[in-house]
Amino acid sequence: MSKKYDVVIKSTGMGSGEQELSDNLMKGFIHTLAQKEHLPEHIIFYGEGVKYTAKGSEALEDLKELELRGVKILSCGICVDYYDLTDYLKVGGLTTMSEVIDILSNSELVVEP
Repeated sequence: MSKKYDVVIKSTGMGSGEQELSDNLMKGFIHTLAQKEHLPEHIIFYGEGVKYTAKGSEALEDLKELELRGVKILSCGICVDYYDLTDYLKVGGLTTMSEVIDILSNSELVVEP
């Protein structure tokens, strides 16, 4: 039986190195995740990562597909406010630090690409 897991995305990039490469890797991660059968229960976005859930994101189609398949897409409310994205959020909902702590402390596995 597969473990229940959650994904945390805290930046627009994956790994280190050139920003363009890093951003492409993260978009690839999200796209590939959307193709998988075993999905996370939640994807939590914070820091610059919240930009993936807002208007103009190249990952919106994949994130909407994940949401349709039952994955809860959550963006840090403080971060969304900081980047002034409240009116531009296009997928999922806002979360609080308390909810993030509850989700992560009860997760069997937390994946951070």
